[in-house]
Amino acid sequence: MRIGSHDCVDRVEFAFRKTEPGPPGFDVAYMPADQALVEDGSGAPITVDGTAYLVVRFEPAATADLSGDQFVRTYTGPRRLPAADAKFVREIVKSGDFEAVLTWVIAVSEQRPFRTTASDSGLVVEIG
Repeated sequence: MRIGSHDCVDRVEFAFRKTEPGPPGFDVAYMPADQALVEDGSGAPITVDGTAYLVVRFEPAATADLSGDQFVRTYTGPRRLPAADAKFVREIVKSGDFEAVLTWVIAVSEQRPFRTTASDSGLVVEIG
């Protein structure tokens, strides 16, 4: 995962390890302002820096490969990624990895237009 800032947009890139053709299914949408941020599975509250939350949900997806005899961690990065040099993105937080649904929250300073671009190797979310 990478965060970058270009001209008038912030760019968040999710990269996938290929196990099947194409990226996993995904949904990207702003969370309603009156809804609390909670971890998938446990329901534990999540504190995130920002005033609007773009929820990125991948399915089927996980941070571990359970297809073989060995448990193999496929994502070893941090659960929280600060976005120090971004214009709108404040931080990105993994909010779930439960029952083949992987969820990340992109916290932004304010609700901004966004667009997505998917490829076989990943998903790019541009916010600006």
